[in-house]
Amino acid sequence: MKFVTRAAIAAVCAAFALAPAAGAAGLTDCVHMAKEVSQALSTAQPGNTTDAARDQANAGRSYCTSSMYAQGVAHYSKALQLLGKN
Repeated sequence: MKFVTRAAIAAVCAAFALAPAAGAAGLTDCVHMAKEVSQALSTAQPGNTTDAARDQANAGRSYCTSSMYAQGVAHYSKALQLLGKN
């Protein structure tokens, strides 16, 4: 019985480990994008575009902290696009 339980746990862990490789966004993606956006914002000139990018970054952070990684990454990507970095 213990072997079946361990095998099931191993299968579930393997499935979760492979999910990000299949194209799904994850926590690592959020952290990477947050750093990239933060660096871009620190060198950006103040203005409406920078404000809009900061709003997108805030939305990205909100989604990522709610474990909605794909939406968070999408907002971070939009922030980079607004800053001309993507």
